[in-house]
Amino acid sequence: MGKAIYNARVYIGRGRFEEAVLTEGDRIAAVGSGRDILDAAPAGTERIDAQGKLLLPGFQDSHLHFYHTGLKDRNLDGSGVKSVEELIRRGRELLERQKNRSGELILGTGLDQEGFAGKKDYPTRYDLDRISTNHPIIIARVCGHKVFCNSKALEMAGIAGAAPGIEGGEVGRDSSGKPNGILGENAMALVKGIIPSPAPDELCREIGRAMDMAIQNGVTSAATFDVEDIDYDSVAGAYQRLLREREHCPRIILQCGLNGNAKQLDEYIRRGFFTGMTLRDSKGGAPAGHSLKIGPIKFFADGSLGSQTAWLRRPYHDKPDSCGIAVLDTEELRALVKKAAENRFQVVIHAIGDGAADAVLSAYEQVTSPAALSPGGEGGNPLRHGVVHCQITDNGLLERMKRNNILALVQPVFLCHDYRMIESRVGKELAATSYAWGAMERLGIHSAYGTDSPVEDINPLPGIEWAVRRTGEGADLPPESFYPEQRVDVYSAVDNYTAGTAWSNFDEHCSGRISPGYFADMALLDRDIFTVSPEEIGRVRVLFTMIGGKTAFTRIP
Repeated sequence: MGKAIYNARVYIGRGRFEEAVLTEGDRIAAVGSGRDILDAAPAGTERIDAQGKLLLPGFQDSHLHFYHTGLKDRNLDGSGVKSVEELIRRGRELLERQKNRSGELILGTGLDQEGFAGKKDYPTRYDLDRISTNHPIIIARVCGHKVFCNSKALEMAGIAGAAPGIEGGEVGRDSSGKPNGILGENAMALVKGIIPSPAPDELCREIGRAMDMAIQNGVTSAATFDVEDIDYDSVAGAYQRLLREREHCPRIILQCGLNGNAKQLDEYIRRGFFTGMTLRDSKGGAPAGHSLKIGPIKFFADGSLGSQTAWLRRPYHDKPDSCGIAVLDTEELRALVKKAAENRFQVVIHAIGDGAADAVLSAYEQVTSPAALSPGGEGGNPLRHGVVHCQITDNGLLERMKRNNILALVQPVFLCHDYRMIESRVGKELAATSYAWGAMERLGIHSAYGTDSPVEDINPLPGIEWAVRRTGEGADLPPESFYPEQRVDVYSAVDNYTAGTAWSNFDEHCSGRISPGYFADMALLDRDIFTVSPEEIGRVRVLFTMIGGKTAFTRIP
């Protein structure tokens, strides 16, 4: 049975709106005036009065981590702490509340020392030992590019007294030369071995929790990066099981991680995988072609700005002896891109610093420049390779992205934390051309928005507000737009969160718009973000989410 959504303000494109939508099966059958749609609705069609509210295409997150999003509430939450002392207090409260078994691993997330009042020092093993010396403790910085470990965790990993130097990594040391518990980039692998792989039931439980969060926030499609730390078959199996067992799931694109491991790419190739391939279910039934599919190969070129491991072309202003960390050397980066492209894989690479962006674009140019393309083949990046985060840029880098049609997968909501440190890290000149969503828009660079949840909340609307305002509410936020020439308007922000991500996933012909023949994936909002004051956008709520013509979530009585 189809549905007729009427008395709505239906967004169909920049400055264009209709009144009603008719669905048939999992697709949109018609869009038009309320009278025309209700007259065309067959007998038995469910009628939904939208009460004059704004109806958008379902939001599509271009890059997040569903498993870790679901897990976040069970970890030590470091978000918003103002000092190491507050972190220690939260850790002790968590242990008291959860009554963890002696020796049980404690994980934490969300710590951002840039938000500390006063000294902005990272917590060391000696600080975390004040939470517990019986439990191993590993707390990740908000960006995920540094971890902070107590002595028990270092002892279990075999590196309490000494630790090797790690290429593409950083091991913090105390005055005696011993590891101080601070590990960056590839050095984080030293303690990963003490983190147990999740059981299938846990994987499904936490991913399912994240799916519920996404749907309640109007997210109907997500490109999720869960495969890096957990083995591929377990992750794919969890999603296949959830598609069988749950009534409603967002459409899932699996970003397949390499973690710099060329052998992992060889294994994907051996299996015959390629970007866009539908994942068949070996236990009965195949998901619809756009319910679960293999997305791009995903790996890292550098770290993060907050941890000073983003790879810059010139030294950090506030750390003049460092340009950050190149996680992969240039030749390895080029070789991985070339092999992936030759085997029909889209590639998206984490690059935050301008040095990383330069190296990534050089690697892409070997497969996107006219000389690299086969005679008669499609020019201009047919595999839609992209840069994830794409934060520190100059005009020359952006022009290269446009020239080679390189995609930008960005998270505007990151600016709510990063604005505090950008100028101190890279200087005002480079800050002015960074987080450059306005320049990307003017150049015509394809952009796909997301949250990188759980780095930020999975709700898309604060990200849209930051794209539009480049400021927010609160005493510690800038009173005026941070480099206002890099703002975009609400239409562009919405399009980049819907049609832009659909394009990045090769779904622009069937998703990301409210148009006949497209999937009936939609979100109804309680206020019109095109007309409310910009500072209200982040507080707008989703009233109703539809996926494939079915009501997946509703607050409508």
